[in-house]
Amino acid sequence: MSSADLVVLNGHVFDGKVRTSSTAVAVSGDRIVRVGSDESVSELIRDSTRVIEADGGIIHPGFVDAHVHAAFAGVERLSLDLTPARSVEETLDLIRQAAAHSDDTWITGGGWDHELFPMPTRHALDEIVADRPVALSDAGHHTLWVNTKALELAGVTRDTPQPHGGNIYLDDAGDPIGYLNETAAELVGRVIPPATDDEIYAGLLNAQDHLWSLGVTGWHEAILGEYNGKADATAAYVRSIADNTLRSDTSGALWIERGLKKEDVAALVAHFIDLRETNATAGFSTSTAKVMIDGVPHGETAALLEPYYNHADGFAGELHFDEETIFAFVTQLDAAGFAMHLHIMGDRGIRVALDAIEAARIANGAGPQHHIAHLSMVRPEDAVRFGPLGVTANMQALWATPDPYLAGLIGEERMHEGYPFRLIAEGGGDLAMGSDWPVSPADPWLAIHVAVNRQAPRPVASNATTHLAASQTATLDAEHQALSLEQALSAYTNGSAELVLARSARIRVGERANLAIATADPFELPPDAIGSVQTAVTVVAGEVVFSR
Repeated sequence: MSSADLVVLNGHVFDGKVRTSSTAVAVSGDRIVRVGSDESVSELIRDSTRVIEADGGIIHPGFVDAHVHAAFAGVERLSLDLTPARSVEETLDLIRQAAAHSDDTWITGGGWDHELFPMPTRHALDEIVADRPVALSDAGHHTLWVNTKALELAGVTRDTPQPHGGNIYLDDAGDPIGYLNETAAELVGRVIPPATDDEIYAGLLNAQDHLWSLGVTGWHEAILGEYNGKADATAAYVRSIADNTLRSDTSGALWIERGLKKEDVAALVAHFIDLRETNATAGFSTSTAKVMIDGVPHGETAALLEPYYNHADGFAGELHFDEETIFAFVTQLDAAGFAMHLHIMGDRGIRVALDAIEAARIANGAGPQHHIAHLSMVRPEDAVRFGPLGVTANMQALWATPDPYLAGLIGEERMHEGYPFRLIAEGGGDLAMGSDWPVSPADPWLAIHVAVNRQAPRPVASNATTHLAASQTATLDAEHQALSLEQALSAYTNGSAELVLARSARIRVGERANLAIATADPFELPPDAIGSVQTAVTVVAGEVVFSR
């Protein structure tokens, strides 16, 4: 190689696994062609070469988000996005502005904060707009806040039976207050007009731009299929891949709806095989199946081994499927070559899922790399099973901070057993990382900060503060469960790429030139300053797509 198209100088190279002594990288076309000292890489500079000064910042493989809802995060950003609001009044002002400027029949959006609105009511929305239906997802996207008109159009009244796995919250008179979670939210979600294919396509490209600004060059769309009133985003992915507007590396997970019965699993597997082949022909990998084994502890819908503290009747939440069905779809999808992407928040859900994967390994032998996302409650005896079973921890590390509200539901001891990243790693489990955006911010440096410090960054930059500490000085078992910076950065780059893109993400000769340059070298910062790092430059396939 006698010349390079792009050269990055004066940085510190993290190659996807370790921080190296190299300071510079050269790229030709879409490939890395030299990694080494400034002097050796500068030999490839010609008049046509673009030279970027890293100014001492870390040069690392582009982040790969292993759990994100990019398409609908983008749709939400283009509609009523409540995530910037930091007060009740700011939230209500954004809703007023949307009502004033929208001619749509429905006013939809999301991102409101449970700490600002512990249990919002329809009356607050009715004061802003009463003649049109309003439906707003919380930041976690497991709850809907709706006005009276939306309840009327959905036919939700005081006489509506409480759905299995959800709750229609009622006032003292027995009428719905406009706050619905889990399956109850779907009662309204099913009558909300879904986003059109054009809207989803625009949202996907908007999301790509946002992710590029954070150094994210690839991701895994965590739900493909109709979910909670939202349309399937597959067509937008296929379209954007075909017209080359989606330039990031992506994959997706086919969605298993609640209500699946054991006798219907074989038909589901056959359908997923057809979808996988069709999507692969279009250049979109969908060899993963996504399922929610349980709900969320904040809504008391996560499945626990011991009861919630505020339930004298011994209520411990519920699985979304009976155990026989879980064993059936895990075993049959594993045999068909599908990796399972399992949403699990409760410790009982973790145990049942690991038991199902163990059964699949016994039945089928070595198979796909399954992954469990969230990991908010994992017993120590289950954390050490990840490695032997070949299960990857798909970490949403931003959430691994003390949560007083959660402690009130499950107790301090169980809260501190949450997110046992180091225990999983020490047991041989692989680590990957994702944001769950728009449930929480997509910035990888914030999540890496928490993985290392087990403490919320300063200042807290989140649209899902129920997952972050009320006190920024508190830590969540940092002594035993914190990761090293090297482990965390590797998980968000190469670890995620190997899991969801089936390839490595390394800075070495011959690799695809997906890389990012940070504003600083976090290895030279105090650990509590990691959250201040930002992305300065993002490169996808050798082309600069973002520059701060």
